[in-house]
Amino acid sequence: MIVANLATYPPRRDALLPVVQAIAPQVDRLNVVLNQYDDTLPELSGIANVEQIIPDYDTKDVGKFYPDVSGAEYVFLIDDDLIYPADFVSKTIERFDALGSGKFMGGYHASLYTKPEFSLSPKKLLKRLRYSDDRIADYRKPYRFYEQLNAPVVVDQVATNAAILRGADFPPHDFMAGSQKFVDVRLAAWCFQHGIRPVALPKDAGWLGEVRFEETIFRDFTRKNPPHVAAEIWSYAFKIEGRGMPLNPPA
Repeated sequence: MIVANLATYPPRRDALLPVVQAIAPQVDRLNVVLNQYDDTLPELSGIANVEQIIPDYDTKDVGKFYPDVSGAEYVFLIDDDLIYPADFVSKTIERFDALGSGKFMGGYHASLYTKPEFSLSPKKLLKRLRYSDDRIADYRKPYRFYEQLNAPVVVDQVATNAAILRGADFPPHDFMAGSQKFVDVRLAAWCFQHGIRPVALPKDAGWLGEVRFEETIFRDFTRKNPPHVAAEIWSYAFKIEGRGMPLNPPA
């Protein structure tokens, strides 16, 4: 069984239906967690494999981990601000399975944390002088969802906007609870603790698109470098086997 999980809230309602219409035909079940809603949405009620879930608290992005995914072979994590192609699920499973045996999390938007090196370049020198452990979130190499990537690369962290895990490797809601607005970090910690290697999956440029919103977690939360989030990043950053290197699956 292939399951996809999505969490949303009222300001994103206009963008929700196109995402559901794109993903629902590709999976066996699409769980839509409706934060801050009092009732289910009529525009989704006619889609047979869509499960609308109103949580008992405002889960925000932790809502992606709220539904029961027991029995799923693959679990996809998606967002309400991306544009997914008709072959998103099939191509992703193909690329994920091609990683070979072992425990992996795959995705198309990822981060490799970095430490600034000494340089006499004014720009690079300033970046080094500003560096501190609490600002680690500002120092990373991104693998962006809209850019081309020719081969899978082991990273420190995979974003939950276009990601895949095996159902057996999916974290319980209890573990993810309390990580609102930094679920990518909490999920990376789970992966590190359970020997699941995060991998940026290959793709063509422009294969995934985006719907832009003024309010985003990155602008409103991540850039502020909360110390407790930085501490969680340090629990796994720079410790992943093969990080920054292409993953060569067995022949």
